[in-house]
Amino acid sequence: MKRFRSRHFRRVLVPLMAVSLLSACTRWKVQEMAPAQVVTEKEPGKVRLTMLDGDKIQLFDPTASNGEIVGHPLGRFDGVNRRVARSDTLRVATDSVARIEMREADTLATVIAVTLGLAGALFVAFVIAVGMTFQTRY
Repeated sequence: MKRFRSRHFRRVLVPLMAVSLLSACTRWKVQEMAPAQVVTEKEPGKVRLTMLDGDKIQLFDPTASNGEIVGHPLGRFDGVNRRVARSDTLRVATDSVARIEMREADTLATVIAVTLGLAGALFVAFVIAVGMTFQTRY
């Protein structure tokens, strides 16, 4: 019975740690360049636009052309959260964008998360090894 629990524990713990580490290593960073310039030069997979009225819109696979940013939306529209089909596109005039943000890696968070993850994995391995040693002796 104990063996089943430790295997099950490891199967759940490893993916959970991996997901938590990956999500902790990125953050939204405000870009200093013009929105169209960010989209054309950096070619991000996803951007978050803050409109002049305060609404936020996330665009996936954005492109810039003719004074507009075009992408697949997911975010706030008219103050209401709503999901839009991935096949739909949204055109946003660049002059109505107050700021543009991109997801960027946070180096310090990555180092801390990897260090804590390895320490946690070593601790779990130690606890399991001590438990198995105790079971075999008694």
